[in-house]
Amino acid sequence: MKKILCLLVFIILFISPAYSDELVDDYFDIAQNYVDNGETTKALEYVNYVLMINPKYIKAIKLKDMLIPQETNDDLSRTAIIMSKEKSLSDLAILDIPKSDRYKIENTSEYYNKQGKQFYLSEDYDSAIQSFFRAVSIDDKNYIAYNNLGMTYWMKNNLESAEKYFKKAAQVSKYYPQPYINLALLYKQKGDMNKHLSYLKKALEVNPDNYWTYYLIGDYYSSDSKYPESISYYIDTIDINPNFPPAYLALGISYFKTDKYEQSVVALKNYLQLNPNSDFAYSILAKNYYLQGDYVTAKKYMKQAFNINPTNTYRLELAKIEFNKGEYQTALLNFQILEPEYQYAELYNYIGLCNLMLKRYELAITSFNKAIVADNRRAIYYYNLAQCYDALDEKKKYVQYMNMAIQTVPTSYQDYIDLSCIYYNTSKTNAAIKILESGIEAYPDAKPIYLALMGLYDRIGDNTKCLNIKNTIEARFNSNEQKKTFKLFN
Repeated sequence: MKKILCLLVFIILFISPAYSDELVDDYFDIAQNYVDNGETTKALEYVNYVLMINPKYIKAIKLKDMLIPQETNDDLSRTAIIMSKEKSLSDLAILDIPKSDRYKIENTSEYYNKQGKQFYLSEDYDSAIQSFFRAVSIDDKNYIAYNNLGMTYWMKNNLESAEKYFKKAAQVSKYYPQPYINLALLYKQKGDMNKHLSYLKKALEVNPDNYWTYYLIGDYYSSDSKYPESISYYIDTIDINPNFPPAYLALGISYFKTDKYEQSVVALKNYLQLNPNSDFAYSILAKNYYLQGDYVTAKKYMKQAFNINPTNTYRLELAKIEFNKGEYQTALLNFQILEPEYQYAELYNYIGLCNLMLKRYELAITSFNKAIVADNRRAIYYYNLAQCYDALDEKKKYVQYMNMAIQTVPTSYQDYIDLSCIYYNTSKTNAAIKILESGIEAYPDAKPIYLALMGLYDRIGDNTKCLNIKNTIEARFNSNEQKKTFKLFN
């Protein structure tokens, strides 16, 4: 039993990918439900949770583009709603005002610009286009009207015309940042991320005090999993506008992804002061404390998330915390409640572990066998099953399943970590180190393997190699982070 506990202490430092596909789908469904109910703030929180787990989740990226509220001043640049419009490509030709009408115009350019806004807001885009064209026919320097033309064509999904008039607005006024922001988001919609970033930086050159631009650049880096690079931009956003909640949440996630748990906690607590009923923020706080081994505080915050929004997703997270806290009976009850919905190998494994810790060996054997049936590629399931037979003193079956565990071919970075734990728990330290080194060769961008190797060197007291791996992690994954910080609100 001591070996099992040692294994658990070692592996809980890392986030297992076993639930990742299921979790992102669950969180995305919750986000979509909030959208359907008109609760966009909560929807955005869950979208961020999805992207924290899988930054390449296309549906979540599109939904986030729809939800992020765009700053507006004197124009129609509400770009957040652009992506949500599923209208067919407009076949409307470039409109112009007949010369006979032009001679009859008696009002000002601004009058028609305001008239166009009213049509735009009522979603009468063809009339809006006519009005904006009248505005620029009276005053061809009306860069706001050109920008509004771009917005209206964008709403009609005529991206070519939208791009044309955004560029015209930028050409007319060199000091108006909004067309550059719109162009950046337009290119993001087209999938051209290089131009997306390029135009954001142009917008920043035009107006270096626009917090929205800093936030979008931070979002660009975090959406590409470049969390260290995103941090300084989120902090700049907060420095300019300390009352902009999304920046705190995004910063908290970026700190979390770069293992800066204390900084992540500070950012999230700032966010909660602005949005105190955020179940999502409480859940991320819980994860920060969970990964620091503070299960008491982790459970406190996960329970707050669950009380605000009692979903099975939070129940699952709560059960995992309870398990690692040693509350096996309570964890078991929560896992069993989830079993009808979450019929996944990893859930069966957790149920088996709870029963194993409670010395209910036959029940544990049943659950571990269910895990193996659901996924026979995981060495850790065979190992856990072997521990049951070891406790029952059935040596033949113990040896059988231990051999099956050792002979399992790794198919993910987590498998390398699991195998390393198995080798370590069977006093094969050199083999444990070698399997992690092989894992790094197979998955050079998987940070958890480096962390596992660092943890193993720390456990065996090899301080020099532990420090070397720590430096490798910092150089490879966190090297571009700028050392900025901020304080909690008073």
